[in-house]
Amino acid sequence: MIEGALGEDEEGRDVHFLCQQLFSIALGERESEAGDRKLLAAPVNLAEQVKSTGSSDVETVSSMWMKAPDTRYLVDQKKLDKAEAKLKQKLEKRTQRDTTSASASKGSPALSGPTTSQSANKQLDRAEASGGLTYDLKIENIDISYGQKTLLSGADLGLTFGRRYGLVGRNGTGKTTLLRSIASRELRLPSHLTVLHVEQEVERGEGSALESVLECDFERGELIARVKRAGTTPEEDTSLPELYARLEEIEADKAPAKAASILAGLGFSAEAQSFPTKQFSGGWRMRLALARALFTKPDLLLLDEPTNMLDMRAVLWLEDYLLTWLSTILVVSHDRHFLTSVCTDIIHMHSKRLDFYKGNYETFVQTKTEKLKSQQREYEAQMQYRQHLQAFVDRWRYNAKRSSQAQSRLKILEKLPELTPVVAEQEVILRFPEVDKLSPPILQLSEITFGYGKEVVFKNMNINADMESRIALVRNA
Repeated sequence: MIEGALGEDEEGRDVHFLCQQLFSIALGERESEAGDRKLLAAPVNLAEQVKSTGSSDVETVSSMWMKAPDTRYLVDQKKLDKAEAKLKQKLEKRTQRDTTSASASKGSPALSGPTTSQSANKQLDRAEASGGLTYDLKIENIDISYGQKTLLSGADLGLTFGRRYGLVGRNGTGKTTLLRSIASRELRLPSHLTVLHVEQEVERGEGSALESVLECDFERGELIARVKRAGTTPEEDTSLPELYARLEEIEADKAPAKAASILAGLGFSAEAQSFPTKQFSGGWRMRLALARALFTKPDLLLLDEPTNMLDMRAVLWLEDYLLTWLSTILVVSHDRHFLTSVCTDIIHMHSKRLDFYKGNYETFVQTKTEKLKSQQREYEAQMQYRQHLQAFVDRWRYNAKRSSQAQSRLKILEKLPELTPVVAEQEVILRFPEVDKLSPPILQLSEITFGYGKEVVFKNMNINADMESRIALVRNA
């Protein structure tokens, strides 16, 4: 059947001969003159077997076994495409449902995005008219609403250049919406101020992780392209000294080392930095977006939950890196330790306004607690004073001898400022049901070795756990 299929030509006979040789090797017939089939005693190197046939056209291969790729940064493409298709279908259904609900409601518009407004900034107008450059940010009387929900009303935002601000508040108060309004310049900013908002992951592509970071420096890329064109364009050739001077001024030769250092700090190994971005999962592409922002160094850096996709080592590196940041940072995070380590100021977003506190997050908690106590004492003292005045007025208002005193106290009562009661944020208390204790040991591991491929994570590990155990697994660098 093989000869009929291959034909009688010379190539067909060669292929038929190779097939017979491989078939003989697989059945072990070359080891036995009688042709008895038997199991192989050791792995067969096909390259050596083919080489022994005398063919000179076969490429020499050192081994039939190929090194497995590093799968730490790889994703299953089929699973990823399937998940993205499900997510897209879910978003389409949600959009269709929202559109239908908006059409059915009586005149209520669909939620297409937040609505923002602010007061005119005459100081900024005068500065830009005179050509003065200021990197401080001051926005007054901000109103932001999303549909029928008001997020900010008459709030003021002031950011001093070089300070690191932490934006805190309950979920749903509008922290992310405020960052997006600033990044999209829906709120008016100085035209020369560069703003970068790290929110979305880097798109998948063919370029490597290192190239993805370097391409953020548009000026460096343009200068290098102009230098390459200088040999073919006379206009560019005459400006070569200026191009080289500018490249030296921006330290273009140090850019690859700087980008590689940032990527290494965020957990990218030297090998992973050469991987194309399409091979990274969403979490690693989010790290890549953060690396691009740190490499670019904008005047105002907006970070929305930057520690969510980082491990402990990368978080500690990011904290140390941001402590040397020279421009302004506005970060939203639920990591209290991160806010305490990085921030110089805290902005508390609540009750449709913004309150500013000097110091890190720990200082903010202490100051806010004392402030609430002081406001509560002031409110209680005023209420007591009001009750005292009102009691005197009610008692002597219609008395001829003391009516003048009653009228005087009534005027004092009317001039007192209206104090609103202090509304503290509701505390969330988690209660877990009590369970019967189990007799130890609940978990017992002896002489355990664990790893991925050739990389060993644990070796000869012994560990026991019971109901009172609190165990943390920390891996050294």
